[in-house]
Amino acid sequence: MLVRSSMKPTTRRRWLDAMLLVVAILFATFALWAYSQERHDLPPFDYERAKSLTPERRAMYERDLFNEVMYWNIGSPKYMERDGSGARRREADWLTMTRDGYELAYITLQVLQPPSGIRYSVKKPLARLTELADGGDAGAMCLYTYLIDRDPNGKEAKYIEPAYSYKRQGAQLGHPACLRDAGYFLMTGIHGFPKDVPAGLEAAIQAERAEYGGAVSIAVYLTQRPTNDADAWTRLYCWQSLASKYRVYSEFSTVIFKLRNPLQQPKNAEYFLLADRLEKWSPSLDECVALGLGMGDS
Repeated sequence: MLVRSSMKPTTRRRWLDAMLLVVAILFATFALWAYSQERHDLPPFDYERAKSLTPERRAMYERDLFNEVMYWNIGSPKYMERDGSGARRREADWLTMTRDGYELAYITLQVLQPPSGIRYSVKKPLARLTELADGGDAGAMCLYTYLIDRDPNGKEAKYIEPAYSYKRQGAQLGHPACLRDAGYFLMTGIHGFPKDVPAGLEAAIQAERAEYGGAVSIAVYLTQRPTNDADAWTRLYCWQSLASKYRVYSEFSTVIFKLRNPLQQPKNAEYFLLADRLEKWSPSLDECVALGLGMGDS
């Protein structure tokens, strides 16, 4: 016996049309959301122009990019204006690099927008960065960690392990940007790097000699060590002085402020005299290297 549907054809058609409309709206909403997560105001990258970028200019751009990308949405010695123009100048400089054929600046801008502080989706930019890194581009290997959210519980957690794996590869290839980070990681034994203070110090020194801010890694490491005598304060001041070329220190975080702060160094006239001497000193890298890290550099 033939069983007929109780739903009339017109009603069934309306129901199907309504379902299709809901699906279409959901699809359009998702597509719009996905589109909004990506950056679309950048000029297309000129791969032909990239072929004519000289090694010397690329090296200059790479150093400049890596000295700024860690401070991409805050002030730095190079871009310190408080009215927001510093962030705009930083982005303008990165756009100049992009137009000149330096692709790592283009990939960075696809993710980071300095003036607004917005971070865009890393999915497509990281796909290209991975391609470059797997092709042997050490700069791409070093850039990876700066473009991702390194929260282990965040939505980009899956990228963390590959990022540090690339960082280790870049350090092995001797790229100064990777050596800068590897220096601190080795001195502290984090992010999959074995604790090896002498090796970490040497890596950071190499990065500093290449003007990639290795002094920052050493200064940060020393702030975690005791400063209970004049030698320790002198050592910290030396590296902090070099690091100030790349990083802005608040008044309260400087050695001079701490030595003169009676709340931290009560009634210690020797520290006031030490502050006076250090303030007149402009140390060189070799002078800081000669001071070492103290305590046997270990």
